Amino acid sequence: MMRAGISYSQFDALAKRAFVEEALATPDPRARATNTSRVAVRTGLSRKEVARVRIAMAQGVSVSSGSTFQSGHPARALQIWHSSAEFQDENGSPMDLSFDGEEPNFVTLVKRVGGDVPAGAVRAELLAAGGMVELSNGNFRVQKRFFVPSSVGEDLIVGFAFIVSPVLETLCHNLENPSGAYIQRVAYSDRLPEDALEEFRVMSHQQAELLMQSVDKWFAEREDDSNQTEDVERRVGLGVFYFERPGATKR
Repeated sequence: MMRAGISYSQFDALAKRAFVEEALATPDPRARATNTSRVAVRTGLSRKEVARVRIAMAQGVSVSSGSTFQSGHPARALQIWHSSAEFQDENGSPMDLSFDGEEPNFVTLVKRVGGDVPAGAVRAELLAAGGMVELSNGNFRVQKRFFVPSSVGEDLIVGFAFIVSPVLETLCHNLENPSGAYIQRVAYSDRLPEDALEEFRVMSHQQAELLMQSVDKWFAEREDDSNQTEDVERRVGLGVFYFERPGATKR
């Protein structure tokens, strides 16, 4: 999340929304309406917080809109730099700013963000993320409208959609339905010699490819486009992934 530019306050807002939604979706044993007090008990949130989230949900307010989705200091600095007349030239474009010279400057910008984060730390984050560049005269020129510390490309989106989400869904299913658990297997070793790692990488890749090809072939022989309807979305599959955690020196 940090590499994608998601701050703790953003995660907090998303987590609250997810907990409230899940509590509301959980059936009541006596078929009673799930009120704010019961959601508070189930989630551990205060009734005030639950009420605020429920109002936002009822109004169709996205978690990512307005003050409910507070961004981190670098993201907020870019937003002010692009939107506040104080930091724009006569054409309405973001000005080049010195760090702490003639105002408005970068230190002033960070002060507008608020909080106790020093301007030097925000400068380091924006430079590292390519959000701004330092010119030859020492001033800073903004380069991005939004703050994303690293590129979040198609691979990450596919990973969440087809790997992380299905794995979590399988874990939840198996916890709730132990008698009808889906296959969930992991083979690993914490004693494999260093010189055998490359051999395992090659072998696991080859074996996984063979398995996935056989599953794809099985699907292709049985899939029927006429079995799809607009109001039913059914997805079934088998996932295989490689993992390797670098060892830490034991003290």
